[in-house]
Amino acid sequence: MRLTIFTLLLFLSIKTTAQTARSVGIHLGIPIIHETLKEGRKYKPYQLLFYYNFTNLLKGKKNDLFIYLEPQLVWVHFSPKGKKEWEFGSNLGFEYRLNVSENTALTAAIGSGPHYITVETKQQHRGFIFSDNFTAGLHQKLGGNGLNLDLKCRFRHISNLIFGEPNLGIDSWFVIAGFSKDIAK
Repeated sequence: MRLTIFTLLLFLSIKTTAQTARSVGIHLGIPIIHETLKEGRKYKPYQLLFYYNFTNLLKGKKNDLFIYLEPQLVWVHFSPKGKKEWEFGSNLGFEYRLNVSENTALTAAIGSGPHYITVETKQQHRGFIFSDNFTAGLHQKLGGNGLNLDLKCRFRHISNLIFGEPNLGIDSWFVIAGFSKDIAK
């Protein structure tokens, strides 16, 4: 309990400065909660995520609100084992950073974008879909070289709106870890 109070007071005593730098990064998303499909298989998508935030809507303010682009390549593993499938696409979204210190920010993001999946299930038609993401995490600067560590938890829903049947969608939860590099102020 004393450690928790000390940590809280330490964060409150540190001067907060906005982290307004644009950045590029690469992250790996590991599924932690898998949806069991109607045919009895678990849908386990492993994500390779590329990240680019290209504008800060709150530049000059205490906190940040970035617009980001996130191209994705996803390998889908099934349990029990089956044919390997793929997803690919890109999300566009908003990432809010609550700067708790000069080097640390808590993040929340929402994004969506077009994707393509190769798998055909009883829940989701193969082909064009949308990927909707809700993410919370930590953005930590690693020294003065512009390198950052990103740790996140993400809920993702994929479905194709009304473009084909079946369209029940597939839900997944991920732990995401990776690095980003500041490229400009």
